[in-house]
Amino acid sequence: MKTVEQWRPYELTLTGPTEGNPFTDVDLQAEFSHQERTITVHGFYDGNGQYKVRYMPQMVGTWQVRTIANVAELDNQTDTFECVAAAGDNHGPVVVQGKTHFAYADGTPYMPFGTTAYAWAFQKKEWQEQTIQTLKENKFNKIRMTVFPKYYNYNTTQPALYPYAGQPKKVSDTFDIDSWNVKPEDIGFDFSRFIPEYFQALEKHLQELDDLGVQADLILFHPYDSWGFARMGEKFNKLYLRYVIARFASLKNVWWSLANEYDLMALVGQIPLTAWDGIGQFVYQEDPSAHLLSIHNFYDPPQHKGTRNNWYDYSKPWITHVSVQTDNLYFVPQWAADYQKPVVIDECRYEGNIEFGWGDNSAEGMMDSFYRIVLRGGYATHGETYIDRPNTTQSIWWAHGGVLRGQSYLRINFFKQLLDDNHFDYVKPMATEGPHWELAVGESADEQHVLAYLGDNQPEFEIFDFLLAGKEYTAQLVDAWHMTIKTLPGIIDSGTMFKLPRGKYQAVLLTLKK
Repeated sequence: MKTVEQWRPYELTLTGPTEGNPFTDVDLQAEFSHQERTITVHGFYDGNGQYKVRYMPQMVGTWQVRTIANVAELDNQTDTFECVAAAGDNHGPVVVQGKTHFAYADGTPYMPFGTTAYAWAFQKKEWQEQTIQTLKENKFNKIRMTVFPKYYNYNTTQPALYPYAGQPKKVSDTFDIDSWNVKPEDIGFDFSRFIPEYFQALEKHLQELDDLGVQADLILFHPYDSWGFARMGEKFNKLYLRYVIARFASLKNVWWSLANEYDLMALVGQIPLTAWDGIGQFVYQEDPSAHLLSIHNFYDPPQHKGTRNNWYDYSKPWITHVSVQTDNLYFVPQWAADYQKPVVIDECRYEGNIEFGWGDNSAEGMMDSFYRIVLRGGYATHGETYIDRPNTTQSIWWAHGGVLRGQSYLRINFFKQLLDDNHFDYVKPMATEGPHWELAVGESADEQHVLAYLGDNQPEFEIFDFLLAGKEYTAQLVDAWHMTIKTLPGIIDSGTMFKLPRGKYQAVLLTLKK
């Protein structure tokens, strides 16, 4: 009997018809049964007459498999496999735990420290290999990436493979936002015929990420499109989603992000605002493994016109966590309290030097955002947009992956290690209203440590009156920028004024006195 490790993919491969259109003519499903539980999973066509059904078993024991198909040679095929306990670094998929934080399925703590490299999987092999090596050398454990290729500033090179049969009718190597408004007569692809090799290559990259312990936050739709993939319509959107879920839902490191800037897609006439709830419910119902699922939008401050009125209703039951683009970081605790879900700031501006406000943040600014988001109980995503000169062939991490050229990622690594070393399995934000509104303060899950971040504020004297009365702490001064830790003299409690050396980007790490 075949054995499959818990939370690893089981795959059944069958040979079937090649005539007609196997992607639409053949309906293949399979029932997976374990004790009193039965789950129905969609299969997919993988080319060359090969049909596959995949599933990620979450329960140890014997499983029975039976196919259901509208084609005789694929129908009523059976198999049995034994699901054995997970071993080694296999902790299962990431799930929501305690309402506002995350953990692996086996209970092992998980705190996402994310990064963004949207279209890294579609770049030349050298850049793909550099991306994997860069992730291996750093502490980012989640990456935001697209399923479709991307067409945008500094990212206009056509991919080597397309997801659908056909070729683009119009190709430009310079960015033109008008190309997002693809007319039906200009679409050169058959949205009913997938290219299996495209998705096979993406699977390979997802497995590479899993081997590194990196979660893949897969963006299913995005507006940066010159091919028509953002304008397929409801029928082909659902065909695409079913295909992608059938292929990837058996991978334990997958998250679903319905869209990047879903409201921008509505503004440029690609997918209307009214369609997204149906899309979200479809993904939720199709995924047999209940992966994390959210939708990313843009949040403008009140003085901007933008898309603030299109803020998504994250209270919907199919949404597992809040995914937001904003640099208004004071809202993090409020959103966590309002929605009782984890809050992930998936874009808080990028460290870089390009001409856009979202891509010219300083390294200090990127690092500062990480501290303020995480210590307020949220989760942050890094991005980097450095370029030597316009029209260069250099990779830019935010779009292509490759290598990191900035300075914030080193400080983010240091921050992650600091939290790990002090048992911050997750952060319990501490209220700092009143005179300490400018601070970001979080307590470790075991309540043994408090980290208070001062940012660019430089007090020479401080009092932490937000600490619980009666508790005493030893203290260390953390220099977030220079990545040093020094012991401070004396004992700190909620009523004692203490002296600090003045300096930017400092934090005080408090450890409960035994």
